[in-house]
Amino acid sequence: MGAISRFFAAAVFVLAPLPLGSIDLAWICFWNFLLVCSLLTADLSAVSRRNGMLLIPLAAMIATVGVMVALQMWSIPAAQSATVWELPRQLFGLALPDRLSTTARGPWLAFGSVLLLSLAFARAVILASDASDARSLLRILAWAGCLYALYGILAELFAPDMILFRQKEAYLGFATGTFVNRNTAATFWGTCALLFLVPLLRTMHRQDGGPAAQPGWRARLEQMLSAPVALGTGFTICTIALAMTGSRAGLLLSVGTFVLAIILYLVPLELGRSRKWLVLGGSAAAGLVLLQLVGGLVAGRIVEHGLIDPQRLAAYEASLGIIADHQLLGVGLGNFEAVFPAERPTALGSLGIWDRAHSTPLEIAVELGIPAFIVIALASLWYFYHLFTGSLHRKRDRYIPVIGASVAVLGVAHSCIDFSLQIPGYGVFFAAIVGCGLAQSLPSHMRKERGKSVQVELS
Repeated sequence: MGAISRFFAAAVFVLAPLPLGSIDLAWICFWNFLLVCSLLTADLSAVSRRNGMLLIPLAAMIATVGVMVALQMWSIPAAQSATVWELPRQLFGLALPDRLSTTARGPWLAFGSVLLLSLAFARAVILASDASDARSLLRILAWAGCLYALYGILAELFAPDMILFRQKEAYLGFATGTFVNRNTAATFWGTCALLFLVPLLRTMHRQDGGPAAQPGWRARLEQMLSAPVALGTGFTICTIALAMTGSRAGLLLSVGTFVLAIILYLVPLELGRSRKWLVLGGSAAAGLVLLQLVGGLVAGRIVEHGLIDPQRLAAYEASLGIIADHQLLGVGLGNFEAVFPAERPTALGSLGIWDRAHSTPLEIAVELGIPAFIVIALASLWYFYHLFTGSLHRKRDRYIPVIGASVAVLGVAHSCIDFSLQIPGYGVFFAAIVGCGLAQSLPSHMRKERGKSVQVELS
C-alpha cells in the first residue's frame, strides 16, 4: 500500500500542470480525490513528532479559511450591510439573502483549490520525512519539469498557435507550455531550473565525485540523472523555456532566486571571509550574465513597457479600497471577480477582464478579510523561518531545504505581483517542493530514523 500511496502522490505532483494548469473544477476534484487516497494509505513510519508538528500551522490556515467561508455563507445581521445587496433591495424590493458572500456557491467551490494545495503540501511533508524518498521526489519533479520545458520549446517552434490540442488564443509568439498564462509558465520553469541548479552545485562541490555505482538498473539510472552533464542540460532546457515566455517578472525573479540559491548553498561552507565575498560578487555577476544571455525578449518588453504596469497599480489601489470596506470578513472566497467590476477604476478603461487581483496576498485580504490574512501570513513566515534555518544549518542533504527555500521565495514573490500560486497546476508543484524542503529542514536528531544504515553525505 505504501508504494501505491507514493505513486498516487507523485502522479498528482507531476501531472497537475498538464491539463492547462488544472484550472477546471473537474481536475481539482480529481486531484483532491487522489491525494486523499494517498494520505489515507500513507506510510507514517518515517514521520517523527517534530515532522508532524510542521503541519500544525497548515491546519490552522485551513481551519481559518473554513471558518471564514462558513461565516460568509451564513445569514448573519452583519451581512445586511454588504453593499452588493443594497441596490436591488432599495430599487426592486427583492427579498435577497442576508449573507456576506456575493455568490451563492463561490466560496465553497473556491475552497476546493485551497484544499488541493493543502493536501499536496501535507502529503509532500509526510513523504519527504524519509531522506531517500525526498531525494527521489525532487529528482522526479525536476525531470518532469524538464519534459514540460522541452515540450514548451518544441511547441513554440513547430506549433506556436496551439496549447496541447487547443487553439492558442493569447500570448502568441511566446512559450507557455501546458499553461494558458505565460507568467505562470515562467514561474513554473524557473522553479524547475532551481531543481537542477542546486543539485548541480552540490555535485560540483563534492570532492569524491558522487556515490559509487551500485548494482541494479534503478541505481545506475539515478546516478546517470544526477551526473553534472545531465543536471546542466536540464537547467539549460528549463532556462531557455523560461526566457521564451517573455515574462518580465518571471525571468527577473527567477534569476534573482538562482542567485539566492547559490548564496544559500555556498555561504555556510567554510570558505573564509574573502572567499565568501567573492562568492557573493560572483553570484551577482553570474546572474547579470545569465540575464544578458537569455533575456533578449524580456529586455525588449522592459524597454517598450517598463518594469511597472500602471494598470496593475490602479487595480491594487481599488483592491485596497475593497479591503477597507470589508476588513473583518472579506467579500467571500472566490468572489473577487464578482465584486471588482463595481469598484473598477476608470484608469483600467473598458478593455480586459479583471477576474483576479494580480496579487495573491491582496486577493486573500479582499476575499477573507484582514484577520484571516494575518493568520495565513504568520504561518507562511513560520515556514520561511524553518526553510532558511535548515538551509543554513543542516549538514546532511542541506541542498533539499535550499531548494525548498528558493522555490518558496520565487513562488511567493511572483504571486505578490501576479497569481501563479492560484493556478492549481503550479500551486500543487510548488507545494510539493516546499513541503519536501520543509520536511528535511529539521536537524537529523529531530527526525525519526528508520532501522537501516544511512550514508552520511555532506551537502
